[in-house]
Amino acid sequence: MLNNSTERILFNSNFISKHELKSCQTTRSTIVYEVVRLINGVPLFWEGHWIRLQNSLKAINSRIKIDKSLLEENLAGLIIQNGFKNTNIRIEIFGRNILLYAIQPVYPTVQDFEQGVVVNCIEAVRVNPTRKILRRTWKKNMERKVNQAGVFESLLVNSHGLITEGSHTNVFFIRENKLFSAAESLILPGITRLEIMKIAKAEKIALEYVDLEKDKVSDFEAAFLCATSLHILPIAEIEKVSFDVNHPTLRLLMNAFNNHLEQEIEQASLKWIR
Repeated sequence: MLNNSTERILFNSNFISKHELKSCQTTRSTIVYEVVRLINGVPLFWEGHWIRLQNSLKAINSRIKIDKSLLEENLAGLIIQNGFKNTNIRIEIFGRNILLYAIQPVYPTVQDFEQGVVVNCIEAVRVNPTRKILRRTWKKNMERKVNQAGVFESLLVNSHGLITEGSHTNVFFIRENKLFSAAESLILPGITRLEIMKIAKAEKIALEYVDLEKDKVSDFEAAFLCATSLHILPIAEIEKVSFDVNHPTLRLLMNAFNNHLEQEIEQASLKWIR
C-alpha cells in the first residue's frame, strides 16, 4: 500500500490525490458499493462482483448506466497507477458518480487459519440484506460491538433467535459432511460464498438451507466464516461452544478453495496483467 502523499484514487475516470477522498464521499445519495480483493495485482472473482453491483443498482432504481468496459479500464488503471499487488479496492457508486480507491485490508493470520477464531452472537438485523448498500452508522456500530466483545466477528441473530450471517461475513455450519446455511433471503450473497458453493457442488458436498437456531449451534461439528478478505476461516468457538477446526470436510473445502484461487489468478491474469 502506498502512502497518502503519492497514492491516487479515481473519481469519474479522473485521477486525483488520495487526500481528496473525503470531499468526493460527501453525499446524501444512496451508495452502492463493492470491495474487490487483489492478489498479485489480479482482481478476484470480478464477474461475480460486477453482477452483484448491477443487482444492487437495480434494487435502488438507480438511473446511472455503468459501462462495464470503462469500469474495468478504470480499475486496471488504478492498479497500474499505484502499483497495487495485494490489497482491497472499493468501488462506490452514488448519484451519477463512480469512485474507486484502495482500502486498508485486515487479513487473518496463519494462526487464525490453523487454530480458528472466536466469535459471539448479537441481536441485530441488516436492513435489506441481499443488496450491498453502504450504511455507515450501522457499520460503525457493528465494528464497535465486535471490538468491545474482544472477538474476531459477531454473528447476527434475528428476532426469532436465528443466526443469519456475520457483521461483515457469511457463515456456514458443517455436520456429517454436509453444509448448512441460513436462507438466502436473510443474507448478503457474498462473492466468496458463491465460489465456495460451486466448490462444494464439485466436491459432492450437499448444502441445506435451515433455521440456524442460536441455542442449537452445538448440534454442528464445525463452522466457518467466509468473506472477500477471509476466504474460508475456521471458527473455533461460538459463545463458549467449541468446534472442530480440523474437521475433514472443512479442511477439504479450504484446500479446494486454495486450488480454485490459484486457477482463478492464473486465468484472470491474462485479462488484468498489462
